[in-house]
Amino acid sequence: MIESAESHFKLFSCLWELTLRCNLRCIHCGSLAGKARSQELSIEEVLRVADEIIEMGCGELTFIGGEVFLYPGWEKVGRHLSNSGVLVNIMSNGYHYDHSTIEQIRHARLTNVGISVDGLEVNHTAIRGRKNAFTEVLKAFNLLNAAGISIGVVTSLMEMNFPDLDGLYELLVENNVQLWQLQLVNAMGNMADRKELLIHREKIPLITDFIREKNKERRMVVVASDNIGYYDDNESQIRGNRSPICCWEGCQAGISSLYIDSVGNVKGCGAMYAEDFIEGNVRSRSVKDIWNDADAFSFNRRFDITLLDGDCRGCDVGDVCKGGCRASNYFFSGSLYSNSFCSRVTLSAAPRCLMRMGAPIESQVQT
Repeated sequence: MIESAESHFKLFSCLWELTLRCNLRCIHCGSLAGKARSQELSIEEVLRVADEIIEMGCGELTFIGGEVFLYPGWEKVGRHLSNSGVLVNIMSNGYHYDHSTIEQIRHARLTNVGISVDGLEVNHTAIRGRKNAFTEVLKAFNLLNAAGISIGVVTSLMEMNFPDLDGLYELLVENNVQLWQLQLVNAMGNMADRKELLIHREKIPLITDFIREKNKERRMVVVASDNIGYYDDNESQIRGNRSPICCWEGCQAGISSLYIDSVGNVKGCGAMYAEDFIEGNVRSRSVKDIWNDADAFSFNRRFDITLLDGDCRGCDVGDVCKGGCRASNYFFSGSLYSNSFCSRVTLSAAPRCLMRMGAPIESQVQT
């Protein structure tokens, strides 16, 4: 008999897509954003679900789109969550910010504002599909800095923008960006049939080397997303200040995090953008009921090392890593448990990070 999930799994973070409506048409968009979905959640429904998330004790929540600012009333929901002790931020494309945008951010009491920047001017413009996309990002930086609002940046890496990393680092430091996350583009949405544009596997160790070296400068915190790594010599220095250990500990979809889309479908992760991963809908069941369903999120909650496939099978850290990022695996290879972008290069890298071996953390990134 399977015990109630409620006694085992605590919701820590939530990613919430408020709308699919977007004012850009990015070539790498995994959600095919542009037009709003039919029958997106109303503001009343969103506030009700927000109360459920608060009741569950969720600590952190990020609003995404589409573009968050195109969902009327988002700032009211953000304020409601913030006032209830949830740490709230947003991910935005940084397009068409003005003083009213800043007022909404202030009203929502966000911890920071995340902006997607996908390279220097030429590449960012090409990827984002608007000739003024890059200058609009710089304008957003200026407005946010003038208002004293903390800025984070996410960069989605492909072969075309990989050469921009050094120059982009300097640009972000100059614009007072506090945190920079690097992530790989998954083979989904607009990129489903364009795998040739994805980052090549041999670049992954170069990316983790880059993150390690830039964090030594201590001018900006640089972190790897969940689909970069795992367990090479840089592992303990690329995850940010994760306590008690800075180390990849397996996909957290349905373990400590969940995702809600704009029509109320609940999944473990926002990057698992396929109907196969829908666990329920908030219009017919509460978030708590979906989360506590003993049959939900079984791809992670019932993980067993024997599920590991491909290069992950037989790995000596497979019981901790658990095959890396589920979404990246699924959309690239079709297997949830076989990772095509693992940066692990030597067996000796593992003991530096594994708490179960009692090894010290050599160099944590300071946040």
